[in-house]
Order: sequence, then structure tokens, then C-alpha cells
Amino acid sequence: MNISCSKNDQDTPIIEQPDPPITTNNLTISIPCEGNSWVVNNPEATSNVVGTNGIKNWTNSNDKIRTYFYATSTGDIEVGIRAKFTGATKLKISLGTNTKQVDFEASNTAIKHSVGSFKIDKIGYHYIELEGFSKEGSSFGEISDILLGDSTWNSNIDYVKPDWFYWGRRGPSVHLNFEEPANKNITWFYNELTVPEGMDPIGSYFMANGFSSGYFGMQVNSATERRILFSVWSAYDTQDPNQIPDEYTVQPLGYGDGVTVGEFGGEGSGAQSYFVYNWTPGTTYKFLLKGESNADNSIDYTAYFYAPEIGDWKLIASFRRPFPTGAHLTRLHSFLENFDTTMGDHIRKVDYTNQWVYDTDGNWNEMTSATFTTDNTGASGVRFDYDGGSEGDSFFLRNCGFFSDNETPNTSFSRSSNGTPPVIDFSQLEVPEIPVEVIPNFLDRTNWSVIDYSTQEDQGGEGSTGLAADILDDDVNTYWHSCWSGCTATAPHYIIVDMGASKTVDGFRFIQRQSLSRAVKDVELQISEDNATWESLGDFVINKSASAHDIDLNEAKTFRYFKFVAKTSHDGTENAALAEIKPYNF
Repeated sequence: MNISCSKNDQDTPIIEQPDPPITTNNLTISIPCEGNSWVVNNPEATSNVVGTNGIKNWTNSNDKIRTYFYATSTGDIEVGIRAKFTGATKLKISLGTNTKQVDFEASNTAIKHSVGSFKIDKIGYHYIELEGFSKEGSSFGEISDILLGDSTWNSNIDYVKPDWFYWGRRGPSVHLNFEEPANKNITWFYNELTVPEGMDPIGSYFMANGFSSGYFGMQVNSATERRILFSVWSAYDTQDPNQIPDEYTVQPLGYGDGVTVGEFGGEGSGAQSYFVYNWTPGTTYKFLLKGESNADNSIDYTAYFYAPEIGDWKLIASFRRPFPTGAHLTRLHSFLENFDTTMGDHIRKVDYTNQWVYDTDGNWNEMTSATFTTDNTGASGVRFDYDGGSEGDSFFLRNCGFFSDNETPNTSFSRSSNGTPPVIDFSQLEVPEIPVEVIPNFLDRTNWSVIDYSTQEDQGGEGSTGLAADILDDDVNTYWHSCWSGCTATAPHYIIVDMGASKTVDGFRFIQRQSLSRAVKDVELQISEDNATWESLGDFVINKSASAHDIDLNEAKTFRYFKFVAKTSHDGTENAALAEIKPYNF
């Protein structure tokens, strides 16, 4: 059951607040909203309203906020909130099918407020829903905690504790660990993946072909972008790819057309590749991974993706990993995770069918058994909405959304055998090779000027830098920064550059502020001949990396003026910073 789905609010009975109110002394459980609350079906509002110390900036009466908890017992329970209000406020507060309208008076500090008695009628996940009814102040209140009691409930209510807020908001990751054929050296791993319709919220990673040193699958990165992702970890233990010694660096051996290759960090470090592809739910996609040792003290991993819309196997990338865990593919698995903390209240599901491996003896072997596991978020009891198993001839994984019918971790499952191995002519697969690098010719920026900007930090907040003109000074240690010292600036921000004469441009190089603080993310580029009529070249995403990021245009463009528009930053704030913009041609 997915209890995170909206119920019909029009059918909810309204019960008046009891008179006199129940004493707040019985409210012994404090559930922090910071780690347990989401705005219903509105991740953008969640990021703005739910943050440090709980609910703030709640001004929209259409935003319903749910705070989740898990009950291991049933019965009557008292409910309250810890909050302060800038003016008289009325809220609708619901638990299950019961709703109360409660009036709150203005207060200068956060205090406990009693709401009344509700009933928990089943074991599992529940939520307290807050809905703004009316307010005299600037918001519907600052609410730090949902309160429950009395003390007899203390050992029967679970929720995300402060030490786990980040991972608790992401929700548990779930895995299938496949039983590999005994005494076989595996060189190819084949898997099929289908995401059911409606089970593909933003922030999902449906990983198909996992192995001892990396993973290969598909993601929902935003409302407008989806990716096929293939990554290989370095054997060097660090979260920063810039710290990897040369002898440990994962080397690209080649990649397919349209594939972006770079580095990653934060959860280990290594090499990463992705192909932007608008895959669709309800369609089955195929994944093929090769692993073999072709050079001393290393192993090569190569990933191919098959989409019925493409009709052929597409090379994603090939990487050579020094210091291998073995000469062939090992520890084969699949997983499902959510990487967006604003989407931890949305359920997702994926089906895996037809797992096969090809060994060094030239035989296909079917894998029909797998063990279901969850990560530490689930294993430590932070969240319980994890599930996996088998259904007919497929395995499945399911997580997040606060469902209550979870599966026991470390349970083994079997699926029905297909018996028909995949038909793949390995000799027809694209052979990886490094594309010939075309070296950009950077335009001479002498006498270029910034003729307009929306904002810059010129109040000393960034010392001697922070000006819009600093994006043209050939110094990566200086940078433009939006105004913040004694002032505010709201995205989007823009800078207009006059190149002095019309020039032909094939692309732009972006260099982030080297500390990566306020690094820009979503940008738009516009061009003009007269600084009056503008043509958009499109929206682009700039990597959060101290290394240069090049954007090649689909076709060469000739213009005199260009406008850089910073729409969002990687840290989600209204501020932005950038070190250099360098147009080039070939």
C-alpha cells in the first residue's frame, strides 16, 4: 500500500477541537519536521518550506505538508505541534480519516500546542497532514516538531532522527544480489529492466548491471532530462577525484556518440559516463556489460545499452581500472535508489527480467536466484519502506513512499527460468576507441567588455573579486559572484558581454569558481548582433567541478554580443558564482 498518495480530502470529516484542550504534558514524542516532512506532490515547495529547524516560509494555502512516522501499535494517540505564529492562524490537522480545525494565537517563541486525540487503527506508516486554512500573519507558522503522546507510545513510534536526516530524507536503497554460476569466469553480464508507469519520480536511479567496481543503469535527473549512466570506481579510497594518484586513475578507452565522460566523487571517486536519453516507463531496456583483463594489473569494463527505439546496441563507454578486484566480472547485482531528498516521499519500482552471464568457456548461464538486501538506512531502522522479491519470471525492487508492506532483508528469491539466452553477435558491437580530440581555438578576449549585468558582489563581500568583469580576466582565482553583502539578488542572474565585433563561435568553455561555492548549474546562452534582438542557444547544465566544462554548439554561430543567464546553482541557493567564460572555435 502506498500511503503517500493523496486521499480525497473532500470526504474527510471535520471534527471540532475538543474543549478544554488536552494538556501538552502528555505529548512526550517530538518528531522533527526537518527530517520527516514533505510538501505533498511539490518537491520545489518542499525545498523552500522544509529545511533547517523544520517548516518555515509556509505562505501558500495550497501546500499540504505531511510528517511521517511508523507505529508499531494501535489505539488512541494525542497530537500536538511545537510552533510559533506571527498572527492568529487556523490550520487543518489530519491523521488518517479524522481532521480537526485548530485556532492558534500569535506567539514570540515556539511553544507546544495541543491539537487533540486521534486514532491509529493499524500498524505501519502514518502521517500528520497540515493544511493552512487562514492566517493574519506573514505565514502559516514556523513548526519545528509534530508532537505525539502519551508516554505509553514512546517505544511504539519510529521516525527519522537528527543524525539520519539526509539519508532518511532520501529513503532506503534496495538491492538484488544475483547467485552467479559456480566455478565460472564471467566476461559478459546481460540484464533487462522495465520501470512500471507512474513509478519513475525525479531522483530515481534504476541500476541494472552492478559489479564489484561500478554500476550501469538509468536515471531520472530532472523533469526534462533522463540519463543512461555508467561509472567505475577508482581503487584509491577518496571522495575527491582530484586526489586520485595517476597510477590509480580510471582511464577512458572510448565512448559512444553523444556520451559525456568525466569524473565523479562524493560516494567514492572514479570515472563516469552518461548518455542523455528520454527513456520511457513501460518499455523494456537491455543492458550488457563486459569485464576482462587486457593489461597488467588492470581490468577493462565496457557498457552497451539497447533501446527498442534505437534498435541496436549502443556503446556507452569503456574504462580501464588499475588495481582490479579480479580478471573478470564479480559480485553482480542490481539496485534501486533515490538521490533527491525532496522526493523521498515518492514511491518507485523496477522490474528485472532475463539475467544471463557469458563465461570464458563460451557459454551463456542463466541466473534465476537473488538475495534481497537494503542499505544502512533500512538495516538500521531509519526507514521501513523497502521491498524486493520475485514475480513470475522477473525480480523487482521497490522503495520510498512510506508503504508499510516491506520485505525482510537478506531473503532469497527465485524467478521462473526463461531458458533462452540472448542472441548477441559480440563481433558486431562497436569497438571502443578514444575520439580524435579537436583542440579548441580560444578567441582573443582583449578589449572585450561586460556592458550589462543583473548583479555583482561589489560591496567587498568577496574581497577584491566578485565583479562581472572577472569572467574575462583569464584568472581562475577571480570570479563573478551575485550580490549578497548588504544586499540580495534573486535568480536568474545575467551578464552581457560585448566582443567588440562579430565573431564566429563553435562553443563556450565554463570554469567554475575553484572552491565550487555557489557553483552555477542550469544556464542559458543567448546571442545578438545588436544587443536588442536575442537568439537563445538553449539551456545547459554546467558540472560542479573545478575542471573546465566545454559546451559545443550544434552549429557555428556568428554574433557580437552574448548573454550568460545563471538560472540555478548546485547548492540550491539564490546566489551564484563563475570564474571564466571563454568562447572558442575550431
